[in-house]
Amino acid sequence: MSQRVKSMLVGLAAGALLGAAFAWVASEGVDEEGGERLGLAALGPGDYFQLGISILTLARQFGSMVKKT
Repeated sequence: MSQRVKSMLVGLAAGALLGAAFAWVASEGVDEEGGERLGLAALGPGDYFQLGISILTLARQFGSMVKKT
């Protein structure tokens, strides 16, 4: 198995785990007493879009750092 395939599989697994963790936290973000949304559940679609752009920017910066070495 080539290094590229191994890197893709590790990235795929890490992304799946991170996505599952976010979904778990967001689904349990409702206060039982008042019905108020807490944590990630209180975020709107614009917040998720901004978070996604930030993650892509971080990945791009990481990729440029790897190319320098």
